[in-house]
Amino acid sequence: MDEFKRRNLWQLILPLFAFAFMSIGVAFADQVILSQYSEELAAAVSIANQILGIAYDVSGLFSVGALIVVAQCLGRDDLAQARELISIAVQASLSLCVVLALILLVGAPYFVEWINTPAELRQDAIAYVRIVAGAILFNGAITTATAALKGFGRTVSILVLGILANILYLFFEYSLIFGAFGFPELGVYGTASATLIVRLASVAVLFFLLHRWFKVRLIVFRLTAKRLSAMKQLAKISYPSVGEGMIYNFSQLAVVAFISSLGTAAVLTRSFSLTITSFLTIIGFVVAQGNEILVGYDCGASDYVRAARRARKTALWTGAFSILCASGIYLYSDLLIGLFTDEDELREAIRDVLFLAIFLAPFQTSNQILFGALKAVGDVNRPVIANLMLTFFVALPGAYAAVMLLDLGVVGLWYVYLIHEALRFLVLWVLWESKTWTRYRVIETA
Repeated sequence: MDEFKRRNLWQLILPLFAFAFMSIGVAFADQVILSQYSEELAAAVSIANQILGIAYDVSGLFSVGALIVVAQCLGRDDLAQARELISIAVQASLSLCVVLALILLVGAPYFVEWINTPAELRQDAIAYVRIVAGAILFNGAITTATAALKGFGRTVSILVLGILANILYLFFEYSLIFGAFGFPELGVYGTASATLIVRLASVAVLFFLLHRWFKVRLIVFRLTAKRLSAMKQLAKISYPSVGEGMIYNFSQLAVVAFISSLGTAAVLTRSFSLTITSFLTIIGFVVAQGNEILVGYDCGASDYVRAARRARKTALWTGAFSILCASGIYLYSDLLIGLFTDEDELREAIRDVLFLAIFLAPFQTSNQILFGALKAVGDVNRPVIANLMLTFFVALPGAYAAVMLLDLGVVGLWYVYLIHEALRFLVLWVLWESKTWTRYRVIETA
């Protein structure tokens, strides 16, 4: 590749939106397949994924820095440095994920016990975590390679690869859970094995494309002083936001422990509600990714006025759009909930959560965009510190009070989420509008 061509926001995010719609469909299909086999299996996988969420966040450590520095390198037309940093980030991700996989294999029984998993779900949750630990080996490399594709504007390629990967996943999941098409009936082992198979295939394809398209040299075990130094700098850029994600997932483990004490019905209410509202989260995530890349280009070219205006406008219109989407979800809530359960108690609780999601959505999506913009300019510590303070002093105490003291159940959690996200929006908006982030420099440190 001899040249780089910038894309605008819509060119970047439209393929990602298509990928997001597909991901929502896959998540729905996944929940339907699991719940049709047994609701206990669906609950066990939900709990296991909450544990795995921490490992997923940590495994993506170097992908965060990779996207930021690649975007800024391309903003100043430094293709050679962009290629080198991709190679370093992939190598660092693979090394980190070996450690994570070992921790999951050994610690699975303890993690499941710590979050008060109901006795009837424990063995399936442990089995799922241990098998997916093998997939964690490749997750960091996959997220880093995907970040590189985003940085270069290859979001259409991400869409195509995602379609193929998800078709493969659903085929193997259905076949291995139910024993269809001549495969053995494996239950929880089947859904975990499907994840492992797809991750293996994905990492092989992505490595091939990085080398073919961008001439990235993926030498896994070449550790020089220069590369080690670059890894440290990438980690320095990445760890605040990844650390925040990890701590957030730890806080969600505490929330799961509160909910699990109420029984399997409460676990399912939370799991199904999150699945149905996942579209709202994905709206913010997709737009934030595209905006982050463009803000990175702007800062790489030292165009701070354009960067400031871009993030502000994007956050506001995306927040407004998410209200419309949340309202539509609530309007068709009976149809959506019916895909997962026919139990009246679950249906009523989920419907109440979907109503609260209308008010939560604009804050949540705007926060994703503003936080991504701050990351893109290198201002990662201040928003992370602010959010951690809100998590420990507002979200966690509020969740405990809502569930354990006031007996508000899962619906009470969404009231707490609404307060947390509203306060977070206020902090992030002030940080962005202050424009103090213009003093940060990313490329020089990386």
